[in-house]
Amino acid sequence: MWRERDRRTLRWLILWGLVAGVQQQVQQPQSGNINQNLGLPEAGTLFTGTGTNLYYGVNLVPFGPEVGDQEVIPGMLTSGQTIDLHMYFPFYGGLYNYTTISVNGYIGFAVVLDQGPTINIGPDATDWPKYQDPAMIAPYLCKQQIPQDMNPGMRSGVFFRLMMRQSLFGRGSGSNMNLGGSYQSSFFGQSASQACQGTHGGYVRCDQNSDYFLDEMMRWLQEGVAGAAAFRADAALVVTWYNTASAISGRSDMDAGQLSTYQLVWLTDEAARLSYVILNYDKLGFDAADFRANSRSGRCQAVFNGGNHTGLVPVDPTQAFKNTPKVLSQRSGVPHMVRGRYMFRVDDVVRPAGCSNKTGGTYPMLIYPNIVNMMGEMTVDVNAICLDRAQTYILMIEQRQTATCTVLNPSIARCHLPKIYDWGTKTVYFQPQSGGANDEKAFVGYIYFVPPTLDPMRLDIGNIYDWFKNPIPYQVMPLTWYPRNFTNPDIATHMESVRISDDTMYSVQLGLYVIGYREFKDDDIKKFRPEHRVLCRLATYSNRNTYEYRWKPQEERINIYQVEQWYLNDWQRTHELYNYRFGYLKLAPIKPNQNENQPQTLLSGLVSAPISLHWLWTTNNPEFSTTTYSQNDENARVEFVKKKSLEMCHDWYNEDGAQWNFIRDTETNSSCPCIEKQAMADLGRFMPHPRCSQAFRDITCTVAIGARNCYMSAQNIYGSYAGTGRGFESENTARFPTHYGQVCCYDDAGHLMQTSYQPVIKVTPEVPYNPGFPMRAYEFGTSPYMGQYEVPGLSAFHNDYMPYFLCCKFADFRCQMFYWRRPSSGCQEYQPPAYGEGMGAGTFNTIDNDKFIFNEPGVFNVLYIPQTTTTPEVKVQLRLERYPDRRVDFTISCKRCIVHARVMHNRVLYGFQTTSDMDQPRAVYINENTQGKHVNTTQTYSSLT
Repeated sequence: MWRERDRRTLRWLILWGLVAGVQQQVQQPQSGNINQNLGLPEAGTLFTGTGTNLYYGVNLVPFGPEVGDQEVIPGMLTSGQTIDLHMYFPFYGGLYNYTTISVNGYIGFAVVLDQGPTINIGPDATDWPKYQDPAMIAPYLCKQQIPQDMNPGMRSGVFFRLMMRQSLFGRGSGSNMNLGGSYQSSFFGQSASQACQGTHGGYVRCDQNSDYFLDEMMRWLQEGVAGAAAFRADAALVVTWYNTASAISGRSDMDAGQLSTYQLVWLTDEAARLSYVILNYDKLGFDAADFRANSRSGRCQAVFNGGNHTGLVPVDPTQAFKNTPKVLSQRSGVPHMVRGRYMFRVDDVVRPAGCSNKTGGTYPMLIYPNIVNMMGEMTVDVNAICLDRAQTYILMIEQRQTATCTVLNPSIARCHLPKIYDWGTKTVYFQPQSGGANDEKAFVGYIYFVPPTLDPMRLDIGNIYDWFKNPIPYQVMPLTWYPRNFTNPDIATHMESVRISDDTMYSVQLGLYVIGYREFKDDDIKKFRPEHRVLCRLATYSNRNTYEYRWKPQEERINIYQVEQWYLNDWQRTHELYNYRFGYLKLAPIKPNQNENQPQTLLSGLVSAPISLHWLWTTNNPEFSTTTYSQNDENARVEFVKKKSLEMCHDWYNEDGAQWNFIRDTETNSSCPCIEKQAMADLGRFMPHPRCSQAFRDITCTVAIGARNCYMSAQNIYGSYAGTGRGFESENTARFPTHYGQVCCYDDAGHLMQTSYQPVIKVTPEVPYNPGFPMRAYEFGTSPYMGQYEVPGLSAFHNDYMPYFLCCKFADFRCQMFYWRRPSSGCQEYQPPAYGEGMGAGTFNTIDNDKFIFNEPGVFNVLYIPQTTTTPEVKVQLRLERYPDRRVDFTISCKRCIVHARVMHNRVLYGFQTTSDMDQPRAVYINENTQGKHVNTTQTYSSLT
């Protein structure tokens, strides 16, 4: 009893002393020396652990009142204090300009049910939408409290602040230092002049310290996250849970060290496109929120929850974390930096960054960039397994060769991709080369490969239209790239002494190369194959590695009439050069020991979109220099290109005429719809052109100017003429896939444009009339995407698009020759698709235009097509059931509705199934190689809208 009275007396004395100190402080005049020790080395050691204090670790960023933090109001610790973020932060596909900070180890974006002993979130633990499933970022989710009785010298609380860059408010770094005089807040240490204009609350900082803090966080991310070099942080939310205790802990538990200190740093850019989270765990003293911190009521969780059953991602899904979550403070996703630190990219979905020793195949890789040019010869950065420099790591690409990888640091590997020759998503596997010996499973990821015509990260060389004009309007063309895309190849092999954020790593000489493409006859294999040949180097540039070029693009100029180094001799430049109808530019580091006469291979770099090479014909060309024309005469260059284009047009006309007549296949099996409305509706056979339609139009559509919309065949066309081929006896042969494609363009009235009108309507070069024409090489390529006519994008340019420019744009009076070989579809063979639908209570409209109402339950044949010599058997079945009685518990009944399509002879079988006993829809599909057997597989979806 007397001890309790002494304790109360001691508390009153301490409180009286604090009040007296505050009164003394209030009576003093405001001056700039109130917080004069904030900049000294010993400032903030009580909170941040940056000094010699034994209670605190070194993996936290500075926090506490000394650096401008506010503390969560004691009365709002459990329910959470909602704060304004003053800009949008992306998280899991949503944009949030607010958040709620709770002592229970999370920042949330919705109401959280926390009345019970545990906090349930995620698809497996909540019954949404009956009960809410809130979105949240939870570094350590469980019921916690702020201890009231602690050892002397220790404090506890939940602190937060918002750091914003000065440039968001129209100020540069340091430009606001003298605004508003010397008035300073007596508590937070932030002057009113340093607060961001238009924001309320003392937790917002916008000064030199915030700029420095954001720059430092970006350096952290670069060391641990693949692709973070392209991220510029403009705002950061810092939340620190300091010495929290489990919800039912007593003084004995606290004295035993069962306290937790951890931190969340959430960063985003001004446009709210990218968002990263850094989690720092200093100490974790309990595994759960109940007695003695055991797990009777559930263990603490470290998770990201998207909310409303969109998904839940754990910080560490390993078995060790499930056994004891406290291991988070002992391990690290960036072991070369500090313990207890984990990094994630969280804008659209949650992508784990850093590295881990988790079980391969169960944790996704973070790959940047994940959209890659199929030309390869570029690099991707990978976050996967924790790396050892003594081992060799490889990235295996599905159905393609492997990529060699270099260890940059224990968290990031850089892999050099070969040429892929494919279009679409490929599964990639990352593993040590000795993975089998150590029983290490491969980490799995995905890369989407695109042709250079659609590459979003292609080298910017200005307006693509200008490169297809004769003459090119400007002698000097622009060239733009981001310097951080290139690293010094010599330094990259000695990364143990250089950090990724070191500017010297990006000091490298770059060469701009011209690479020609052709499909030529290889006498060794007796086949035509694609060839990429380095023709010349136009110029050399120094990659700028200063601070401002971390995010700022480097802008240079290309003198198209000046070649720095030819890799063709004089005879090749006057003969073989014209075999390369088009090509592309590549910016790549220059090898120190590179053969200047003929570089066989170039280092990884950036490539441009396909361009015409006619401007190269008159650049230091011996044939052009020996003519009577003046080298500087622009008219002479134009006439030379016209003359050479005329010859190349005739050569192509003869070459293409010797090939198989593919027009009858395209017109028989893929005739164009007569009007645009039919093309829009016929989505099974036609699709909007990826470069020449209003749906997907971009800057590289150069062959369909004048058309309002263009459509193309949704897949390579099937041929019907085989066997002896040229007679009518081939009509009954089975269809087979070809490498042909169809393109249909429509005018402003929605009518099909015809090539026969082109010579009549187009009377001047400035009046465009460009109808669609069939393609000998399908734009999307043909499996296996490696041979003649098969390479996506490039084969189409070599065999179809560039002949159009040679005959119609560069040469005079030869456009009709091109359209003789590529006549547009006349739509005579087009058969519009038939539609059938069923809706409501059994109202059907059949494909043969019958209408009736049928609402009896059972299984019925909706469509049946018998098997023929050229087509498989098709059977579509429908199962109908009556509307359920809602007075009966819906979960008890077993209601199923199946639409089942069955196709024989190695065809894909599809169906759709809804099931109420699982309360989830299922898509039913059947294996391709069923040979008429019903081998059904179901895939369950988590939600259906």
